[in-house]
Amino acid sequence: MAETVSRTVWVDAHDRLENTLYSRITFIFLLLLVLCAQSGALAHGGFSHDDPWNPEHIDRLPPEIRNAVIHMCSERPSAAHYFATYLDNARIIRLHFEHFDCEGRKIFRDAGRCLHEEFELSHSHYRLIRSYYARCDD
Repeated sequence: MAETVSRTVWVDAHDRLENTLYSRITFIFLLLLVLCAQSGALAHGGFSHDDPWNPEHIDRLPPEIRNAVIHMCSERPSAAHYFATYLDNARIIRLHFEHFDCEGRKIFRDAGRCLHEEFELSHSHYRLIRSYYARCDD
């Protein structure tokens, strides 16, 4: 009987140790999983670095607007973040040329005023509705 009691105590102790070990391994695994997910989020968007003068800001425009803008320069232009602003659920797109770089120059300026163009969505295409010079910081 003493052997049975001793074996039962040993099995209970072993089971508790095994459960504790599995709990710790599970905790460490989950902790590592969370840390990896956070570092991936930081690398892919949490604190992403986007070059302020980037041709992709033009590439994301609708095709007819993008083509008009690309043909304004003899080389591939780039634009800053707020080159294009979207109004009325993207029915109107306003281009701010103070945020536009054509061959390293900001050529669409005149006496502290900058070119602005507005495009309106009409029958699934954008068309130029207004082109004007205004303050460069609006």
